[in-house]
Amino acid sequence: MPAEVSTSGFAEFLVVYASVLESLHLRSNAARWKVSYEEFAGALYRSAAHFFGAAQLPAEAAETYLRSLRLEDLALACALRLGSESAWEQFVADYRPVLRAAARAIVGRGREVRAQELADSIYAELYGISPSGGNRKNSLLDYFHGRSKLATWLRSVLAQRYVDTLRAAQRIESLDDDNADRRGASSERGNSGFQNVDPDRARLLPRLAEAVSDALAALPASDRLVLSLYYVQGMTLGQIARMRGVHEATASRRLQNIRIELRGLVERLLAQERPPGNGRAAVNGLSPAEIQCCLDYVQEDWPFDLASALTGICVPIEGGEK
Repeated sequence: MPAEVSTSGFAEFLVVYASVLESLHLRSNAARWKVSYEEFAGALYRSAAHFFGAAQLPAEAAETYLRSLRLEDLALACALRLGSESAWEQFVADYRPVLRAAARAIVGRGREVRAQELADSIYAELYGISPSGGNRKNSLLDYFHGRSKLATWLRSVLAQRYVDTLRAAQRIESLDDDNADRRGASSERGNSGFQNVDPDRARLLPRLAEAVSDALAALPASDRLVLSLYYVQGMTLGQIARMRGVHEATASRRLQNIRIELRGLVERLLAQERPPGNGRAAVNGLSPAEIQCCLDYVQEDWPFDLASALTGICVPIEGGEK
């Protein structure tokens, strides 16, 4: 049985979601890396248990969650954790350029050596090598659960490692600094460094929030209500179906279609050039790569207030199950 998995919870998971797990194992192409059905199912179970915060998974939401994961990336992470040489060779070939490009964006231009050092610094942690050279420890990949693309997750890890380095440097400087002016200069340097971390995120997130708000406003009121009931008020698909007088499968399909329509509208809004007007400045349309970056951010812990965006369309539900 895969490590770090509750025996009873995982055994039940294998039985309840057997057909789904078999389908997801095939879709993930895990066999390419010789990741077994049970090993991949273990990764899916850990991901779902981490997301829902319990070993007992909610039946209605768990299958939707599992199907939403980045399956091929999760399969590759499984293979890396298992020490597959071919997987590591593929990882280095595909992701070293990604890591070094992200490192250059973090540390700034003209610091190629520092960027390479930062990018290469996390390989030992990914592999699970102790910095002291002792026994092998848990791999950093244990914390990848497939909710976002592996490349996006790696960029976030790299940015956090850079922040940790700055903080450690500041602590060391504070021990040696008896001069207040030097302390002030050190703080100023540190703040500048923090602002350089993932500059694309700071630039793109406001555009993304604006596009999502505009897209939500353009949806029919009935679709906005479904989103509010499900994501804000926490109603189940069954409750929503009963409220609307339809079958639960119909409510599920409608929610899925709304998400597809909303994503398409957001992508179109991000790509559009916008002239100045209505208190807004003119903006250029985003490139396909920038739009994809925005979509990747959505998979992370994006601080978008959906409840506020849907204000005025939420209706109180009296009675029934909560």
